[in-house]
Amino acid sequence: MIKGVIFDFNGVIVEDYPLQKEAWNTISKKLRKTEITDNEMLNKIRGVRTADTVRRMSGNKLSDEEVQNISNEKDKIIQKLLKTSPLFRLNVGLEGFFNELKEKNILITIATSQSFNNLTLSFKRLKLGNWFEIEKVIYNDGTYPGKPAPDAYILAAEKIAIKPSECLVFEDAVNGIKSAFSAGVKTIVAVGNDERLKVLLKQSGVVKGIHNFTEININTFF
Repeated sequence: MIKGVIFDFNGVIVEDYPLQKEAWNTISKKLRKTEITDNEMLNKIRGVRTADTVRRMSGNKLSDEEVQNISNEKDKIIQKLLKTSPLFRLNVGLEGFFNELKEKNILITIATSQSFNNLTLSFKRLKLGNWFEIEKVIYNDGTYPGKPAPDAYILAAEKIAIKPSECLVFEDAVNGIKSAFSAGVKTIVAVGNDERLKVLLKQSGVVKGIHNFTEININTFF
């Protein structure tokens, strides 16, 4: 029985792919003298913690301090975009979906690879406090392994006091889906465009694919 919902953030609550790609291109050119590809963005970066991606891009040649400095640089680029870009907005149909969940008193939280600074900016810009308690959100604080490890979804389920198997998860990344499924989540809805859904729908635990939240009926699950 489904008792609660866990949302990934980037690509689910907001479709911020162009903003994230712009920021990562800056870092990639600095580390590798080349831009990232869409394939790398979707399969190796989405859902992965910033520091882990920086290490991979550098060929694991940077010290922890250097990794942190470059991660902070990427965060600052994103923070500027979060404050100014009109592209940073709730996914289509999501406000209504949030309101339905709230009306039915369904437990909800977020499991994201964002830093706390980016999370607080997102809460303010998108008015997420209307639906979520920031204290129950799992974000990248460096204390647990990032996706695809199961920790983020295990911790998120604990925050709303239910089992992972009792959660409905919305994810847009292969690494995120693997994280949720390995945590024990059995009901995952993939979010993306047609091309992306062809990949995501093949992942274990995925029961449905949607382009946006006008395509989901809450009564299907509750």
